[in-house]
Amino acid sequence: MVFWSCLSLFLWLRVSSANANGWSIAGNKSVVGLSGSCVLIPCTFSYPAKGKTYTEFTGIWYKGNEESTVFHTDNSKIINSFKGRTSLIGDLRKNDCSLNISSLRSSDAGSFMFRIEIKDLDKYSYKKKEDMVSIKVNETPENPTVSVEEEVTSGQLVTATCAVSHSCPSDLPRVTWSHGGKQSSPSQNLGQWKLTYYSLTFTPSREDHNKHLSCSADFNGKKVTGYKTLKVKYPPYNVSVVTKPSVKENDSVELSCSSDSNPPANSYQWFSLNGTMLAKSHTYKLERVSRHTEAISCTAFNTEGKNSSGPQKIKVQYPPYNVSVVTKPSVKENDSVELSCSSDSNPPANSYQWFSLNGTMLAKSPTYKLERVSRHTEAISCTAFNTEGKNSSGPRKLNILYPPEIKSESSCMSKILTVCVCIVDSNPPSEVKWFGPDSSKAFSSTSFKQNESLTIFTLQGWLGFPETILCFANNSLGSSSITLEAPRNLIIICIAVASAVVVVLACILVYAVRRRCGKRSAHLPLMKNEQNEMKTTQNKSDLENSKEEKGSDVDIYTNCPKDRVYDNWGHDARPVSSDRALEDEAVYANT
Repeated sequence: MVFWSCLSLFLWLRVSSANANGWSIAGNKSVVGLSGSCVLIPCTFSYPAKGKTYTEFTGIWYKGNEESTVFHTDNSKIINSFKGRTSLIGDLRKNDCSLNISSLRSSDAGSFMFRIEIKDLDKYSYKKKEDMVSIKVNETPENPTVSVEEEVTSGQLVTATCAVSHSCPSDLPRVTWSHGGKQSSPSQNLGQWKLTYYSLTFTPSREDHNKHLSCSADFNGKKVTGYKTLKVKYPPYNVSVVTKPSVKENDSVELSCSSDSNPPANSYQWFSLNGTMLAKSHTYKLERVSRHTEAISCTAFNTEGKNSSGPQKIKVQYPPYNVSVVTKPSVKENDSVELSCSSDSNPPANSYQWFSLNGTMLAKSPTYKLERVSRHTEAISCTAFNTEGKNSSGPRKLNILYPPEIKSESSCMSKILTVCVCIVDSNPPSEVKWFGPDSSKAFSSTSFKQNESLTIFTLQGWLGFPETILCFANNSLGSSSITLEAPRNLIIICIAVASAVVVVLACILVYAVRRRCGKRSAHLPLMKNEQNEMKTTQNKSDLENSKEEKGSDVDIYTNCPKDRVYDNWGHDARPVSSDRALEDEAVYANT
């Protein structure tokens, strides 16, 4: 009601100031209404009051020149097509003659005239052409008008307005925005109505650049939309290094720095992987690239800020490198195994060849299958090819696992020492134990030497060496054994016999001396004089000295353990090898 009072006062003041003492009317010369909605004809009038006050007014609206009554205080005088659809919303006593027509129809279009009847004064029809109002009926509403700053900044608040034209303030359209934000309450202006919405929390981003900010108005199912294209300033984003999809090794290539920014980037910097600045330009040229060329990044700058790309690795094309035969770490003898050919290349290798050790081609495929491998299977190599060239692996010897095999060259020999050598071929290496005729007693090897799959185990001994010795070898895949004959060491036997003879002769000699000395002392007369005592004493001393020098028969064997006179076999102390024994061992090692 406050709005209508203000409107009436405004129009009345306009009329009064123009023609305060005559019959006049003011308002829009034409209004536009939406079919199905309502339309308001704003109207104020004046009359020659001559200082008097009048209270009884009758307002009448006609379509045309008093042809059809569209509104009358007496409802019976209104034509049927307008009955129930018209109302005088203004107060005639305040000179407001505004008319509202609801449920507007296209047939309602035309000229309308107002007539006023004042009791105790006069009646007057405002039938002049300039006093009449023209109504236009539209089937569709007008598009809203969106207003926003010409250029906004990413991340900063901005206010946009949406102006919607309409003719029915009692039935406002429903307005929606395409962008999130806080909307304000609508405000209106006079005359041809406009509805304005404010979005106070609208924060544009770089994704909004060059996109429409839309405002839609829904008039009871009739929807119209207005929009404004946003211009958003933002620093560089999506910075990237742009170059050829690929470049051949040792060729040159030019890189450019690309970014998405508004305004466009105006300066650039190039950096190596360790952060060293390489150049300040939009492009950067790399000479003689290789597969080892490090990644490079660039930074783009504009008036709003800067941003950098990630490190860009150049896609370099090169022939196969690091070609190798790949297979299981090991395979049992007589099993099958599959080999694959691995390489580092760009583009990836597209063909392969397999070769034996003597250069014979075995297959053309990424993989090659070997059936029933053995310890004698030769080394195999492969060659990888791509569009840039080829390269080959070195020969790959398979790691074949097999049980022990004791070589026929294993044997024993005697010179100064008795030396037995057991030569074992196995993978993994074997453990060897030695057994004499009494298999319950085992001996450990004196030494061993490893030569690839062959292991040479050596056992040495002096006296007491068994006539036969058993070499027993085993690993995780099985076991094997061989019995070796140990020839008699004649030199050692002769030395032992000679030593025994010498010891026996020494014992006999001592025994004979003792007996002789005993008999002699029994036949000598007992001399009581001092001379005989001295002689006796002297002879006794001589015998004791002779006894100390020769030794007794008990002392002859004090350095020999009981029952072990000839037994050097089985001592814990390891016998020292002679030079000849080491030479013999070397002979077997090279067998």
